[in-house]
Amino acid sequence: MDLSLLTSLKSTIKIFYDEPYSKVYDATVLKFVHEGSKGYLVLDKTIFHPQGGGQPSDVGQIVGSMGKMDVRKVMEKGNVIVHWGKVEGNFVENEAVKCELSWPERFYNMRAHTAGHILDYALLKVMGKPITTLSANHGPNAYIEYEGNFSKNLNICKIMEVANEIVSLGKNVKSYYVRKELVDKFIFNAPNLGRVPDLEVYRIVEIEDVNAMPCGGTHVANTKEIEKIKINRIEESINKFKVFYSI
Repeated sequence: MDLSLLTSLKSTIKIFYDEPYSKVYDATVLKFVHEGSKGYLVLDKTIFHPQGGGQPSDVGQIVGSMGKMDVRKVMEKGNVIVHWGKVEGNFVENEAVKCELSWPERFYNMRAHTAGHILDYALLKVMGKPITTLSANHGPNAYIEYEGNFSKNLNICKIMEVANEIVSLGKNVKSYYVRKELVDKFIFNAPNLGRVPDLEVYRIVEIEDVNAMPCGGTHVANTKEIEKIKINRIEESINKFKVFYSI
């Protein structure tokens, strides 16, 4: 299906930004397109985070009075979030539905995403110079890709030590919104600015005393929830390297 056909719908309210721990939520159907045993569903609001910004799509179920969807993928097109998955029965516009996340996957992604921000800080501290991120995956098989040549003399154990000290200190994590002209007053130790789109308002995720950067992901409220960060391996290529990690 051409998802651009859905961009004229009302913008989806993103509950997951301000209520990342919400596991169940009621919503209203705006549009449903059936394609065989699968379907595309747009709601007025959602707790399902779409794939993007290095974070995998949430999964779970959406249940209405006449049908249910096994949500396997969530996508964002413009300001509209589209849920896709296997469908039993049917959905009709304006009906009330119940959204339910598969919490283990969501919570893992939240922990992994916050861990990624902590690793950014740990590399900055150990390398002693500014770093720039090129891409990331904050889910299973998590990694962060950095610009530059990786030094084989870099102490991986020291990076993990710095990262896990932040985890154990229980640093608070918060998010807030800042207008473009003020964003420089709030961000610090941010390695991702080269990948950030030009927006009028930015959502900033701040880890207390660690870093604050534009981010569209879901995060834990306190670093202790991560438990432990482990660097599994580093892959090098021309002028960039990937740090693979797990929690």
